[in-house]
Amino acid sequence: MPTREELAVTVRTVISDVLGTEPDALQERTSLADDYGVDSLELMEIGARLERTLHLRIDPDDLLSARDVGHAVDLLHARAADPATAAPGSRPAGAVIDLVPAPEGSA
Repeated sequence: MPTREELAVTVRTVISDVLGTEPDALQERTSLADDYGVDSLELMEIGARLERTLHLRIDPDDLLSARDVGHAVDLLHARAADPATAAPGSRPAGAVIDLVPAPEGSA
């Protein structure tokens, strides 16, 4: 499980990618709605990217209810601590993956 600080860096990076800003511009008390005018579609994009990056199921209502970036990090940190919220099909760190060579002539 990532530390809260590691998670905060990931969250700021994902949000900044969606918003086209620098991660350092997003502070703990930055409100995505008030400071950046983020709408529900952008929140859905942020949520989808966070799910893929963190391998967590994220309830869109969690992001909608987050007061600011720090609150979102706290919500996601709590989810990361709960194995029941692992995204479907995600593999735990160190999981063994069988590699099968592709048939000859395929590329």
